[in-house]
Amino acid sequence: MENKKTIIAIGDIHGLTTWKQVVAENPGCKYVFLGDYLDPYIDIAPDLLITNLKEIIQLKKEQPDNVILLLGNHDVPYFIHEAIPCKRYNMFIAGNIKQLFVENQHLFQYAFQEGNIIFTHAGIAHQWFIHDFKGDRHKNIAEQLNNPTPEQTPALYQCGGGRGGDKNTIGGILWANYTELDPPLQGYIQIVGHNQVQEIQEIPVNDVSVWFCDCLWKGEYLVIDNRQFEVKRVSL
Repeated sequence: MENKKTIIAIGDIHGLTTWKQVVAENPGCKYVFLGDYLDPYIDIAPDLLITNLKEIIQLKKEQPDNVILLLGNHDVPYFIHEAIPCKRYNMFIAGNIKQLFVENQHLFQYAFQEGNIIFTHAGIAHQWFIHDFKGDRHKNIAEQLNNPTPEQTPALYQCGGGRGGDKNTIGGILWANYTELDPPLQGYIQIVGHNQVQEIQEIPVNDVSVWFCDCLWKGEYLVIDNRQFEVKRVSL
């Protein structure tokens, strides 16, 4: 990642507008949104929720090369019928949200990769990638996840025992519980959201590590500059 733009990893949105402050305080960077734009934990008016998603999409349109919008398990059920609806799924605005995603689906993706650093919503378990998704660890991982074959697609939406799914399966990149990321995909550093944390933290496993970044609700975000990782918090 030498000589590349500083990357700002922004954890799960869930209707929060804190991302605006993160972007404002870090101009000229590459911004990777880790997904889950909807289904807030707190009471947010539906029109504000929709407006917030529209503004994130507009940011992507204005800076297409500098903004990466990843999809989360609280996003795909609104426009992909194979995906499992999550808690707090809002059926009253589902129609409007589906239209918004369908019209802008080309702006979203499942994974982003810089060298051996991979960004997904929930993380890539080694066993899931090899045995369920049937991917090739020696090819570009993000390209495979973003362009799955029809046979690979169901694994993307797989919910494992760690999140209340089939106890004999491992969650895919939208659903993987932190317990299912042991071991994570070998040879790669991962940046993920999904598992809410009190503070952004790095968990080393087998000579690699997973950074858990679902902490925007406390104003925290992760800065990656020339392979150096730093946790920052928005100014209060």
